[in-house]
Amino acid sequence: MKSPRVGPRLHSLEVPLDGLTLIVPSAAVAEVINPLTLAPVPFSQPWLKGVIGWRTLAVPVISFEALVGMPAPASPAAGKIVIFYPLNGRSDWEFYGMFASAEPRPQALNQSEPVATDSELPNLPCIAAGLKVGGKLMLIPDMDEMKKVFYPA
Repeated sequence: MKSPRVGPRLHSLEVPLDGLTLIVPSAAVAEVINPLTLAPVPFSQPWLKGVIGWRTLAVPVISFEALVGMPAPASPAAGKIVIFYPLNGRSDWEFYGMFASAEPRPQALNQSEPVATDSELPNLPCIAAGLKVGGKLMLIPDMDEMKKVFYPA
């Protein structure tokens, strides 16, 4: 006998960072790659770590930790780079990358995952909400806020 389905499942990716864990929809991720040599971007923000060549495109790579005001990891080369599809309203070729401290892992979420309360969430910018998956707090990035930081008006 089959067990009853709890509801629709959201296929997600757990992205480990230095001191945080993000959870993002798998549909937002184009690819996870090994770190590549970064070309520096003169006069850039501290969270923009450089640009890599990926599939004939120049892709900026960020440190989410630095973006939210935390210290950037000392050695991002030990992890992976998660390549994200462009943010809503941006051109089809405007991919961006984010350092992960380890290999991201797939997560299938359902409606029974407990939502973190405001008191459980860190007081950081660019965080929309959080979930407690297996007792672990996973943060949902606020893509609209990230877009405002990436592309100030």
